[in-house]
Amino acid sequence: MQPVPRLSKPPNMPEEVAALIDAIGNGARTEILRHLSDRAMHAPGLAEATGVSPSQVLRHLEVLEDLGLVSADHQRGSRRAKGRVVLWRTEGARVAEVAAAWRAYATGQQ
Repeated sequence: MQPVPRLSKPPNMPEEVAALIDAIGNGARTEILRHLSDRAMHAPGLAEATGVSPSQVLRHLEVLEDLGLVSADHQRGSRRAKGRVVLWRTEGARVAEVAAAWRAYATGQQ
């Protein structure tokens, strides 16, 4: 099977929809969201569960956090304290909100 070519962002696509597609179009990010919907987890646990390196998991979490799809129990800037364990969770209401925006766009309702 040949890969599907990437299309540029359509001019009428809302930024939120484009950002969502970029974020969850990555399989690792979707798996991270799925795992965090079951329970709060730390980055090393997510790395083990998804098979992605801990440093990559942190990068994926940052993208998801920027969209409000995940949150941490410690604020940015205070997460790197020695010995600190940061727990992440999926923000279900925000996931539903952006999914509705995508669905509205994809079905021509937006």
